[in-house]
Amino acid sequence: MRSLKYTKRFFGVQETKKRFAISASLGLLGVLIASVLIGREQANYYPIYNSATYSSPIAISSDNRLVWSVNPAGNSVSVIRTDTETLIKNIPVGQEPQSVALAPGNNWAYVANAASSNVTVIRITDPNPYAVKAEPYANLTTGAEPWNIVVSPNGQRVFVANSSQDTITVIDASKQRIIGNVDLRDSLCNDPDHNRHFQPRGLAVTEDNSKLYVTRFLSFTAPGGVQGADKGKEGVVCRLDIDTNAKEIKGYTPAAVIRLAPRVTGFEFPGLNQNTLAFPNQLQSMVIRGDQAYLPNIAASPHDPLRLNVDTQAFVNIIDGVNGAHQTDASLSKFFLGRENLGPNLHLGARVPETGKKQLFFANPWGIAFTNQSGYGAGYAISAGSDLLVKVNVAPDGTLYFTGGPSTTRYIDLNDPTNPATSGFNAGKNPQGIVINAAGTTAYTANFVSRNVSVVDLTTDSVRKVISTTALPAPGSKQEVALVGAEVFFSSRGHFDQPPGTKISTDERLAQLGWQSCSSCHFKGFSDGVVWVFNTGPRKSIPLNGTFDPQDRKKDTSEQRVLNYSAIFDEVHDFDLNIRNVSGPGALKKAQPCDEPPPATSTFDPNHGLLLGDDDAELAPCTIVAFVKPNGPVHGITRNEITITLPGSHVPVKALSALNEWVRVAIRTPNGPLNSTQVQGGLPISDVLAGRALFKQAGCEGCHGGNQWTSSIRDFSPPPAVKEIFCETDTGAGTPPGCQKAAVTGNPVNAQYLDKFLRNINSFDLNVPGSGNSIPGQPSIGAVEKATRILVKGVLQAKPQDALGKDFNDDGHGNGFSPPSLLGINAFQPYYHNGACETLACVLADVNHRSAGTGGYDILSDPHDQAQVVRFLESVDANTEPFK
Repeated sequence: MRSLKYTKRFFGVQETKKRFAISASLGLLGVLIASVLIGREQANYYPIYNSATYSSPIAISSDNRLVWSVNPAGNSVSVIRTDTETLIKNIPVGQEPQSVALAPGNNWAYVANAASSNVTVIRITDPNPYAVKAEPYANLTTGAEPWNIVVSPNGQRVFVANSSQDTITVIDASKQRIIGNVDLRDSLCNDPDHNRHFQPRGLAVTEDNSKLYVTRFLSFTAPGGVQGADKGKEGVVCRLDIDTNAKEIKGYTPAAVIRLAPRVTGFEFPGLNQNTLAFPNQLQSMVIRGDQAYLPNIAASPHDPLRLNVDTQAFVNIIDGVNGAHQTDASLSKFFLGRENLGPNLHLGARVPETGKKQLFFANPWGIAFTNQSGYGAGYAISAGSDLLVKVNVAPDGTLYFTGGPSTTRYIDLNDPTNPATSGFNAGKNPQGIVINAAGTTAYTANFVSRNVSVVDLTTDSVRKVISTTALPAPGSKQEVALVGAEVFFSSRGHFDQPPGTKISTDERLAQLGWQSCSSCHFKGFSDGVVWVFNTGPRKSIPLNGTFDPQDRKKDTSEQRVLNYSAIFDEVHDFDLNIRNVSGPGALKKAQPCDEPPPATSTFDPNHGLLLGDDDAELAPCTIVAFVKPNGPVHGITRNEITITLPGSHVPVKALSALNEWVRVAIRTPNGPLNSTQVQGGLPISDVLAGRALFKQAGCEGCHGGNQWTSSIRDFSPPPAVKEIFCETDTGAGTPPGCQKAAVTGNPVNAQYLDKFLRNINSFDLNVPGSGNSIPGQPSIGAVEKATRILVKGVLQAKPQDALGKDFNDDGHGNGFSPPSLLGINAFQPYYHNGACETLACVLADVNHRSAGTGGYDILSDPHDQAQVVRFLESVDANTEPFK
């Protein structure tokens, strides 16, 4: 919520041939009537925001008469009247707009377009809601992947977070021109290793226009930390000291780092009786209220044992003293839960729902807004995964507390199928931005998947109206299937069609009580940068953009890579196991009859997951095991799946197959940093070209060639031949021959894998403390090669088993890992399966890796050559010509 006030400033104006160019201190042509006096100065008043500003996909004008909301699917920005709550118009902008910011004078709008790496400047010649006149004025190339944008409260400067470029672009709002770019990568905010990819995201400017805060999107290891540990990483916010009168980039300087430590989650693994911890991660947004800043995020607790209620958390971290010289992490002291003051976890407010409401957790907090800027008030956090607004109270000193005690806080369901105000076309799916009017009475949420804006009455905490901003795809179209897939991917709940003749649940099938979604660990289909301790060992969450051949998207099918670092899955459909066993409640305590044996019974829950009994949908399927029975299409026919029918459509779409289609056609590889021919200070094009030649010379394309930049391409129709399946243990008669030899050393897990897709570069135990397998000069941060402990008859294993990646039974199989895709690799730190490296420079420092393509001969021993290959790797995106 922002309101307006006026300030006084002297300014001068010059006339050009085509338009007025406003001096750096004005920025308000068309809002105030000013006498144009060439060569003279004149005093005038002009409006400014009287509170801090922040980046968001949705914004409200300073007079509260217009709401602007981006449409990533339509490459446009919507303008909405607040008095009639109707859409006025959609204005075309660049590709995949993600954030919009408005000048306080209502004369300019700025839209950050992630895919086209630019900002669209929109000139508003008439902001009157009855006759809005606005059109694109200029496109400014800022840097790769500009995700967020903010206008300073005085309206003089615009700041852009170029996520792939590691820069902040500063725009002079009076002349609509770029002053320059602040390099965050080579700054104190990126200490101690400037090779790290900072990925700036959330932006906020203090009310006095003296400080710009920038969040680092993904967390890196803390000093002394390791991957796969709950206390191993930390969140970071960078403070820039700024002078909005400065016309040179040196007036905008990184000045301080605020570190956000791991905190207790308040949840325990059953039977352990000990609190887990999580570190803040995926810091997409930051909102300043008073002297505090609030950072909703998806915190990660990756250490074993792995379970839905102890892995991803709904944190709102708090920074104190944002207006002063020193800032502190106040996530404990400013998040009050009474005697059990555990810390900043919104999930704790879902333990006991309000009377009459179902229990739902608050997956993926993505933004927050407040009803006022001082005194007692309320905040509303968006739960992007659960389609909820989560209400918290705020005290005058900035402390947050739940509305109903330490275990209860109110939520507003934007996607309740039993409520006509929030069902069908009125459903608000996957909210990613929120703004509240100056009166604190109305909130507006930008809903990504449903392509609409929910209008929420905050006096009653209920949805009043829903405004469509982009049309849904035509019924029966391929685009409709992909949109259903997006709904499945981004939702932690899911509302499905009732299969005829059944009484199985059609709600909350995607996670237990809405705890998490696929996007909790794969933001936009990418990676959360976390090394999770899974049942096969420590595994970095793999970005999904390299799953299918991006050149085949217009076809009905595409080449697909084998999935997971140990090649344990061969279909996207196999991840129904994760929906059930990681995000869902897991196995039933007692086996029940199932459909399509063998076996005759199953512990799969018929009320969770997306695969149903093949003939009897009332029953669970008997098997969803990788390599045994195809879960995906066979000759165009899939297994029985629960369906979703979009509003206005008559076509039920199979949910799991739609998820597969969304992964295949809709995940966009992030753009690599722009080069020196595209933007000042960009990647040196000479280094990029030289690095490409060295990459080829070193034989790297042997593992990282082809359209998907990986050799791990599935070359069979599921299921695989039995002779290609291996284990590291003897799993008994009737199992594949490669799974009938007992381990000779260690205690490995008994998971099946496809050995022929593995490549051994001696990366097992890489950079693990004390392993003796380290990269000289690089920190020992790799996750320990152990699998998550599991429950056996309700009892947790005492010791974890050894992870896949090593030949434990001396059969000559099992050494190595499946090569990942290099598409967009710059954005997807850390590297290696166990996160052994956090930079590409570290990867190139590994002689075993860089010489793998040459049979052991190292042609990249020169550090200068390594640096050039790193520059090439940083540039690899969907536009880079692959090696055939």
